[in-house]
Amino acid sequence: MKAEIAERIRLARHERGLSQQNMADELDLTVAAYSNIERGVTDITVTRLQQIATILGKEIGELLGLKKDNVLNEPPIAYHNTLSQQFLLLSNQMNALQFKVGQLEQDVRNLEARLPG
Repeated sequence: MKAEIAERIRLARHERGLSQQNMADELDLTVAAYSNIERGVTDITVTRLQQIATILGKEIGELLGLKKDNVLNEPPIAYHNTLSQQFLLLSNQMNALQFKVGQLEQDVRNLEARLPG
């Protein structure tokens, strides 16, 4: 069940066009901690699930897989990324890597400034 909830969260995040970094920032978590939620590694509290639902514009029951009549939805047989979802994911990853490169370049400049000479 934890894996299905995690998958619903991941899919809802993609639907909203949000990155894991966006979610982590909104939840005041590290990206690694948020990633653990989406991978089903971390047990999620009701409070945290409500926060995630709010950010994603979903009802908590939707993330739990509940229909309006409280009957569980059947889990999807398979999930296939659409081309636009793959592009968005790659774009987000590229932006994150560019940000890291910028940080590393700044670190190099700071170290160079400390060198005698």
